[in-house]
Amino acid sequence: MILTSEQKLFTDSLASFLSSHLPVAALRVLRDAPLSTAYDRDLWRQMVALGVSSITVPTALGGAEFGWLAMGAVAQEMGRRLSPTPLLSSAVLAQGALIQCANIDQINRYLPDLLNGSEVWTVAFEECVHFSPEKVSTKMSARGLGGGKCMVLDGAAADRVVISALTAQGQWGLCVVEADAPGITQTPARLMDGRQYVDFEFTDVPQSACDWFLGETVATGWTQTLNQGMVVLAAEMLGSARELFERTVTYLKEREQFDVKIGSFQALQHRAAHMYSELELSQAAVDAALASFDSGRGDHSALASAAKALTNACFQLISDEAVQMHGGMGVTDELDIGLFLKRSRVCNQLLGNAYWHRRRYAERFEF
Repeated sequence: MILTSEQKLFTDSLASFLSSHLPVAALRVLRDAPLSTAYDRDLWRQMVALGVSSITVPTALGGAEFGWLAMGAVAQEMGRRLSPTPLLSSAVLAQGALIQCANIDQINRYLPDLLNGSEVWTVAFEECVHFSPEKVSTKMSARGLGGGKCMVLDGAAADRVVISALTAQGQWGLCVVEADAPGITQTPARLMDGRQYVDFEFTDVPQSACDWFLGETVATGWTQTLNQGMVVLAAEMLGSARELFERTVTYLKEREQFDVKIGSFQALQHRAAHMYSELELSQAAVDAALASFDSGRGDHSALASAAKALTNACFQLISDEAVQMHGGMGVTDELDIGLFLKRSRVCNQLLGNAYWHRRRYAERFEF
């Protein structure tokens, strides 16, 4: 990943902030917090002040326009520390949906509060056990919006929710509602990765509470928003995988067995070389997808699926190997290795598993 001097300075500043305020230990604290807590809101405001919420937003809309490569670098730094933030849910998916699917009046109304950190949003589009963004049954009727969504990232801490739904006329679109609007019921939970996810139930949510994004370009904009979310998540996973790899190599150099360093065992060297190869392949795929967003060229859907599929496999491989090479203590709560393993299993399912992305990639080229 080749960054400009400005992008590098920004990423280094954020990495320093994360090391000081959101190391892996912060995730341990979050696991024991109330279910309504998805992240530290004050720390997120400080990150917003550093410019995190405006990384990819055009300068014409008040953003910094550092580009998607910079966003990917930031996501990797967060992945290295398992930092719990609403970067993906709010700054990537929700802001992306707003900028690419809403009209200019809606953008001018909502975007400033997202950029200055006074509001945090999330997106609700999953209705099935497996990733199927095209399946939508949530619908507006004469009585109001009805239906439900599952696996909503950071949902209980969001101020507003962007929902994929059908209008009373059956037209697909996105609507924004306040998270505490009448008729909305939230059921928060923590999965094995320690993060917060929410199931939403909508029961006659008033039409007056819904602000719709409709039009011919909404579907295209939403697809692109999902593509960008997939790649940013892949970048976060890549950062976690690289951190795991480096910790494991360090352990191989230090751990002794039969009075020799276990890193001298050729079998373990081969396995480490395999991990490194998969890591670099995934890095190339993620960088290519991020660069395509910045340039506006290439098949974004194919590149996003290639990045997510490869990173899914890479993160799972390295987390498995890290546990194996650390021995039984690798899965104990005393070490951080198990936290990365659990995060890998959840991330592999978020925004599409490897099977879903391989199938979509194949369909793009009719293999």
